[in-house]
Amino acid sequence: MRWYSETLREIRQTSLLNVLFCSLPALLLSAACLLPYLNKAFTIDDPVFLLQAQQIRKAPLDPTAMQICWTEDDRCGPVSNNSANNLFMSYYLVPALVLGGQEWLVHLLQLITLWFGIAATVSLAMRFGTSVFGVCAAGLIVAATPPVLAMTSTAMPDVLAMSLGVIGIERLWAWKQDRRFFQGVFAALALGLAPFTRMHLALLWPIALLLLRNDTHLLNVRSWWAIRDRCWPVIAAVLVWVVALSLTTEHHGSGGLGFFWLYLANMRHNFRSYLIEWVDAMPLGVAWLILRNRKINPWILTAAAVLVVWKIWTRSGFILWIPLCAIVGALVLADVFLWSFKSRDLRRIALALWLLLPLAALPYLHLPVKYLVPCAPAAALLIVDLLQNFPWRATALGGIVAVGVVWGSLVLHADARFADIERQAVARLIAPHTAARQRVWFASQWGFYWYALKAGARPLWTGDVPAPGDYLARGDLEGYSKTLTRLPPATLVETWTPSGSGGRTMSPKHGAGLYTNLFGDLMWTWGTGEWDHYELWRFR
Repeated sequence: MRWYSETLREIRQTSLLNVLFCSLPALLLSAACLLPYLNKAFTIDDPVFLLQAQQIRKAPLDPTAMQICWTEDDRCGPVSNNSANNLFMSYYLVPALVLGGQEWLVHLLQLITLWFGIAATVSLAMRFGTSVFGVCAAGLIVAATPPVLAMTSTAMPDVLAMSLGVIGIERLWAWKQDRRFFQGVFAALALGLAPFTRMHLALLWPIALLLLRNDTHLLNVRSWWAIRDRCWPVIAAVLVWVVALSLTTEHHGSGGLGFFWLYLANMRHNFRSYLIEWVDAMPLGVAWLILRNRKINPWILTAAAVLVVWKIWTRSGFILWIPLCAIVGALVLADVFLWSFKSRDLRRIALALWLLLPLAALPYLHLPVKYLVPCAPAAALLIVDLLQNFPWRATALGGIVAVGVVWGSLVLHADARFADIERQAVARLIAPHTAARQRVWFASQWGFYWYALKAGARPLWTGDVPAPGDYLARGDLEGYSKTLTRLPPATLVETWTPSGSGGRTMSPKHGAGLYTNLFGDLMWTWGTGEWDHYELWRFR
């Protein structure tokens, strides 16, 4: 331990060896948290990206031509009708599928992706001139961010988007400092592929332009024109995204950017969830309040106090913590912006703006906490900026990391249990009948969809009419309530209702919505009773 501390004191420049050395504690921490869950079952939207990866193996430039029945019972067709063009994740998964597609391969790939994101955050902290303590702290905070841990244990694109985003910004800042051509090229590739992974990362482009400036006179048009000779990596990033999108967009479908899920009515609930998630899921909320202590702008504190009193007086909502968390989230973000703009530091301003990326999804169907994952490096660097001058910085860092690891581990354990229930349901209700060469249909999504296909069952499409003697398997939480009403008469032959007490990550009854705020604003809650209910029907 003494050898490690002495070596850290000698680090004075950014090099690959130094970055890896400072990243080591965070890499080990993330491995310790995630390796026990390498065999976690696929869940929620994992099958969409895995099935697209299978399609890419057949037709590399037509990944969305595959057919899927997802989200609604009557919305079956090309996958482009059901999801946005977050296609790079599916290309990224192809090597894991070529090697067999087992759960541990996909999750190991995700863990390595997280390591790249941690190392890029550490390198960016170094290039920003952060102290050695702050550099190591930045990596640890990212590794201990609960939503980052949770999404690394899936096959969804959020951790890849985070890593591409921070790699792109780090390489862009390196290019600004060193002006090496390949630094600009790597920045363009990463910043171009990031929105091809999660679309809202296109908002990193104006932040990248901001970082290329030499002053903070943001309203001066001429000063923006002055960066024209060094903004080619950002222009190239836009071209990378346009080319990638044009080569892979399906022309025989509806185009599928999810526009039919955009409604202004979604904005109020999504904005409230966005504010709450900074407090109950991301380390920035509580850490900022503690580290800033009495330095928070008094006008912001007064406004927050008035809002709290008003919420209590009007009794809005049955649970007081929801409006309180939203108020605290608004308080923290407002202070972050006042503090960063008052400092006139381009780096701080850019990090503050980085936190706003998820707001692009305000009119979308939902705004789950996973949309905040690409902001984790920026949040970590902002926390580190305060930690460096905090009297008990080591103690504060230990508390932030410890709370993040405990909270993240609770989420990982509960979500692994939830995902495994879907895998068990297929093994109980479908696998015995398909093994006996009986025809089994299924009408459910999420992990149930993937394991049912692997077991040999058929998805029930709109217009399909099962023959007498066929079976139909469905789950309440993953299924569609109107499926049986449009089919011939059937007899319920078997049910399975897993129940018990424990943590919940997806439960509308308990307000847990790790993957969608439509279920609730918490990543994890304690619950008792049924987890889900599965049925097997036989047609007469």
